[in-house]
Amino acid sequence: MSNGAIVIDFTPLSLPNGTSNASEDGANGDRDEPVQRGTSGEPPQSENNTPPGGNHGWTGIGPYGSERALREAALVLASMSITHQTVYGIGGGYLVVRDADYDRARTHLDRYEEENRNFPPRRRVERTRYMGPPLVAIAFLLLVAFAWVTGPAAKPNGAWFREGASVASLVLTSEPFRAVTALTLHADGAHVLSNLVSGAIFGRAVERRFGPGAALFGIVTAGTLGNVANAMFFASQGMEHRSIGASTAVFGAVGLLATSQLILGGTRAPMTVGRTGTSQEGKRHWTEYLAPVIGGIALLGALGSGPETDVLAHAFGLVAGLFVGIPIALAIRHWHKSFVWRRGHIVAQAALGAIALGAVGASWALAL
Repeated sequence: MSNGAIVIDFTPLSLPNGTSNASEDGANGDRDEPVQRGTSGEPPQSENNTPPGGNHGWTGIGPYGSERALREAALVLASMSITHQTVYGIGGGYLVVRDADYDRARTHLDRYEEENRNFPPRRRVERTRYMGPPLVAIAFLLLVAFAWVTGPAAKPNGAWFREGASVASLVLTSEPFRAVTALTLHADGAHVLSNLVSGAIFGRAVERRFGPGAALFGIVTAGTLGNVANAMFFASQGMEHRSIGASTAVFGAVGLLATSQLILGGTRAPMTVGRTGTSQEGKRHWTEYLAPVIGGIALLGALGSGPETDVLAHAFGLVAGLFVGIPIALAIRHWHKSFVWRRGHIVAQAALGAIALGAVGASWALAL
């Protein structure tokens, strides 16, 4: 619908023989066909070749370029009990109303257009910040090679599981590095492959928003903090607890992804409000903030529970990812808008990635 709608006057047309053009439904010449006055070309044709209400002055509003816009405008008039007729002519469809109803019809149509000018609200399309090779997925792939080195938990090749598993009492006292080393140990081939697939998927999603170095740093940090929180919980219950596997870090990646959606997700585009054309930044609905968190919890329930899984470790990893992602996402949002991001992000990404890998290597050096 357009504010600049063309207004066309229609008048009854008498045929040369003095009779009027009857409608298709068999009316006895008591209805006249509206024609476009002052315009060249064929007159607009109505659906039943006649305006409602007999010989009155009629005015056409239009044209409407699409059937949908024409139907919506007709519904507006019908809702206000304004007699009207749909006709078609040059440029598209028209709504024909009595001259006496024209001002009221125009007022309601303008009001409808104004109220629906920005519906549905547009969203900015988020541009991916990193489109390079899947380095985080490669890092998870290294866990498969490491699992071949360590062997399965039932028949280990050396002291890897004895020295690297996360033991609650040791993590909180003399060997905190176990919170890191446990992330790289897996019970068997099925265990490591499941974490490889999940980690590659969610890690890649985080990587596309944070960059490879920041994503790897966030995933390792969230997994480590998740293991520490898990150890604290069981220690508070007076229970000894052992855990291994990268799944805590995988759910840390899910938490990072949820936080990235909260902070870096697409915001609504500026909208033009009112006839003055005032620009106003679109506000995100509260559900748009809550949805990523609910999505993370749903993934925890779908993927992180089972008879032989450490559900609490998964939950702590998810929560840790939510909190670890906040400073990373805020920093990236700031850098992305500044010269620092364009010039120095490669150095920053490399440094964060080196810190993450260095922490894993140093932890194993301490363990062995």
